[in-house]
Amino acid sequence: MRLVDKRWAGIAKGVGTQKIIGRVHIAQIQVENDFLSSSFSILEEQPMDMLLGLDMLKRHQCNIDLKNNVLVIGSTGTKTKFLAENNLPECARLNSRGKDGGPEDMNEAIKASASEHEENLVQEAMKKSEEESKRLKASHLSSPSPSNPESGASSAKDPNVILPTDKFTEQNVQTLMAYGFPRDKCIEELRAKGGDERAATAALFAQSLKF
Repeated sequence: MRLVDKRWAGIAKGVGTQKIIGRVHIAQIQVENDFLSSSFSILEEQPMDMLLGLDMLKRHQCNIDLKNNVLVIGSTGTKTKFLAENNLPECARLNSRGKDGGPEDMNEAIKASASEHEENLVQEAMKKSEEESKRLKASHLSSPSPSNPESGASSAKDPNVILPTDKFTEQNVQTLMAYGFPRDKCIEELRAKGGDERAATAALFAQSLKF
């Protein structure tokens, strides 16, 4: 973790979503007797030890030879064999949930993986929401009153508070927080998009992918 640059944090979106903790700018991978340098994005919840991206395969001129079941490192000429099905870790076996290993089994495994990750995101968001609710409950004790008009101004300045004039509800905020975004950013984007939940979600994902 000491090598992770957290300025490169964001959200990876594909089958479900995953939080990017940051990036390791340079590290070595050993393939047979070769040592290849590459950069890595570090995901918060990824069952695979490592995923090789297309950018790295291109950089080292790799060739996936399915006829001979090997990966050829073009920059060095080294060949390394792909693992057999029985040697793969459980998380890499898309057909581990079925006997046939057909398309239906693969789809089931993919959906199950996405569903499990989404559930983890929701649980994390609920935990954050509970903490926020406790904090907001304390701040609401100082809500505006005839004898204390200044408290109304401080509440209006709190980025975590939904104002009476806002065109969205707490449910909209919770939906965006379930994707891992902080409450203040969710409220800010919902307010900027006039309460349009889909537009606010797209804007938040766009911001998270800007490195």
